[in-house]
Amino acid sequence: MKLNLSILLFFLALSLSAQPKLVFDKTVHDFGKVGEGDGAAIYDFAFKNTGTAPLIIQDVRTTCGCTTPEWTKQPIRPGDTGFIKVSYDVKGRPGAIDKTITVFSNCSSSPASLRITGEVIPVERHPSEAFRHTVGTIRLDEMHVAFNRMYTHEKPALIVTAYNPGPDAVKISFINLPAHIKTEVTPATIKSGEKASIKVIYDASRKNDWGFVSDRISMILNDNKTKDYKLTVTATIEEDFSRWTAAQLQNAPAISLERQIIEVGQIKKGEKKTFQVKLTNNGKSKLLIRKIETNSPQVTVDAPKEVNAGASVNLTVKYDGAGQSGEQSKSIIMITNDPKNAQIVLRLKAEVSD
Repeated sequence: MKLNLSILLFFLALSLSAQPKLVFDKTVHDFGKVGEGDGAAIYDFAFKNTGTAPLIIQDVRTTCGCTTPEWTKQPIRPGDTGFIKVSYDVKGRPGAIDKTITVFSNCSSSPASLRITGEVIPVERHPSEAFRHTVGTIRLDEMHVAFNRMYTHEKPALIVTAYNPGPDAVKISFINLPAHIKTEVTPATIKSGEKASIKVIYDASRKNDWGFVSDRISMILNDNKTKDYKLTVTATIEEDFSRWTAAQLQNAPAISLERQIIEVGQIKKGEKKTFQVKLTNNGKSKLLIRKIETNSPQVTVDAPKEVNAGASVNLTVKYDGAGQSGEQSKSIIMITNDPKNAQIVLRLKAEVSD
């Protein structure tokens, strides 16, 4: 009996020690410069099973639909090779290529990551394609200047390009700009068939706001103030906590909520309910509640602007079921000076009946 048990343990140890091992020739491929009109950029990542058991590629995932993978589907025996073919669709995607491919297998080290890089050189387009937005007698490539994330100390700039398809020169200028936005038009007057760059410069420190913010700025042509054309400028303004000193971080505020989901339950249409949510500052310095936003006018929040270290306050959350029906899910976003919770989200759930 002891002998049989020893043999069983021996073969069990052998089976446990037999493992596949996925080894790629390389994990990053740079396509270099690729023409947008040259068709898909394709590369085969070759790999070998250097382990002692069959290797199975279970799945390969990419970060967007522009990248398509194919791979060896049958089990790869020890010592054999396989491939992950990656195809990147360059059409309509000028600019940098930087995509990650995640490979799932039966290896203990799964998943593995591959990466493709490069640059897509745009094809020449007719101005009617490149400049899609008609603004008076000129055309723009964009009407929305999206800065995305920026820190309070930054002054980033983005370019909108204008094209003049008409026979007469056109002067571009801006009026009534807010203090945090400046523009530079070069050249200020566009001749027939030529282009101009509109640089939009954003001073986050002068905006004096937090989170997602939006402005509409007025552009006029040939100094005609009777007709202005609106460009939308958006940004998400955050504090750069990487600039804080070690002492500031050690003595930072720390927000804590007794709950982050408010269950309203059943409520009739038009009925109103009020809830209290306890908020505590567990940190060592004053907590600043810089902004509270909701994704619905049916939800309002009353809260203090500051909470001392060690203190607790109540947030008053009000929900109005007017104009609502069925399952409802609302969001409340709080922006604070807590470096670990600069943005904290509360959710409100309700079932509204007639």
